[in-house]
Amino acid sequence: MATHTQKCFFVREPPCAWLQSQNRIHRSFDLAQEITLIETYAEACQAVAQWGILPLSSFIPDHPSLDTITQPGTWHTGTETDPWLWRDRLAGDGIAAYGPESIEERYTAGLVARETMLVYELIEKQDRIDVKALRKATGLQRPGDKSTFDRTLLDLQSTAEIVISGISARLNDQGNKSGWNSTCYLLAERWMAQYDIEQLELTPAEAKTQLLGWMEERWSSTSIQFLRKKIDRHLY
Repeated sequence: MATHTQKCFFVREPPCAWLQSQNRIHRSFDLAQEITLIETYAEACQAVAQWGILPLSSFIPDHPSLDTITQPGTWHTGTETDPWLWRDRLAGDGIAAYGPESIEERYTAGLVARETMLVYELIEKQDRIDVKALRKATGLQRPGDKSTFDRTLLDLQSTAEIVISGISARLNDQGNKSGWNSTCYLLAERWMAQYDIEQLELTPAEAKTQLLGWMEERWSSTSIQFLRKKIDRHLY
């Protein structure tokens, strides 16, 4: 089975209306039964709509992940049925995103690192900037700077300030494709505006109540208990 980092796809609303408008394939996923493996991107969209949160790899107990509902041999093939490529399409098509005060207020209060704020401002200035250009613009290009740069992206995604908006081809000096595609980033609020996703004005407690209520109709008690602990760790 493929091994991947603990990243999740978070469904946009309303998933069912979107799927119906796109004539996507509908398949029933029942946690009480054996999970049917999926084979297409359209079925991956349905899986995200069904579960709301779909990890890339399995780390939520008793809950599916993209690598557990797909065949291991389909990963990293570079074809349309490659789940590794779906992760970028889900964000680029507006199906799902990868995740209190504004970031400016938290920076002023000393709660956000200078490097993190710099990365945020660069993404704010250039929509869908690819990660290679972003790192160059920050000046964090020395080998020892990589961990700092990666941490800034993780911090901004963890607080839902930015989302992955797709990929761009990496080109060499001759303009030919060279190496892996680059991930592109966009401010979360702009990604939401692009796909007409309403921003809700909720307190953390209200958001927690709505989220858990939604999951209780779809998830197992073991999965909900696991995520509840994760939420509580950040709220209290």
